[in-house]
Amino acid sequence: YANTSAAVKARADWLVTSSCALDIVRALKDAGQKILWAPDRHLGDYIRRETGADMVFWNGACIVHDEFKAFELEALKKEHPGAKVLVHPESPADVIALADAVGSTSAILKAAQTMDAQEFIVATDNGMMHKLRTLNPGKRFIEAPTAGNSATCKSCAHCPWMAMNGLAGVAQVLETGANAIHVDPAIIPRARLPIDRMLAFTAALKNGQPVAGLVPNMGAA
Repeated sequence: YANTSAAVKARADWLVTSSCALDIVRALKDAGQKILWAPDRHLGDYIRRETGADMVFWNGACIVHDEFKAFELEALKKEHPGAKVLVHPESPADVIALADAVGSTSAILKAAQTMDAQEFIVATDNGMMHKLRTLNPGKRFIEAPTAGNSATCKSCAHCPWMAMNGLAGVAQVLETGANAIHVDPAIIPRARLPIDRMLAFTAALKNGQPVAGLVPNMGAA
């Protein structure tokens, strides 16, 4: 998965994002390959259910999406019966089962713009809410619940690590060159292989070119 270190990527045969994972895994399945998936078990389980691929999961999860609660989401749906539910696939399976649309960040944005509804319940990081509301000023967006009635907050879908990034920090880096990230030169070529494979695959898919041949030709690193 893309949300991993360069050292992890260097051990991978393929890299995926949540927007291209289904297509790549389908191609690997069609080529008869078994998949060791890391690190997000919820996303991996969703992909396995969608594709039927033979997959083994690393026991990892996103600290934000792992907290969404299906029983609370069901209660919220009853309060807003006309609302459509948009869910990121890093969420637990019982949350995904309640969704009207499941997809990556870009897929959620597209669904909100194209679906025939004026109200949406959104199960992903609440940092998305601003963009959803900006792009859809006439629609209402409600944060999906992450906790039960005894919790201090009902919708706590907020990643503290992503929140550390801000415009002031970006400006500082551009102006000073501070906070450089150094990657072990020995890792770079191996980490780049799965990235290049993903880019070649998605480019072929976008251009309407055959992708089946890319899998056997891009075997293990």
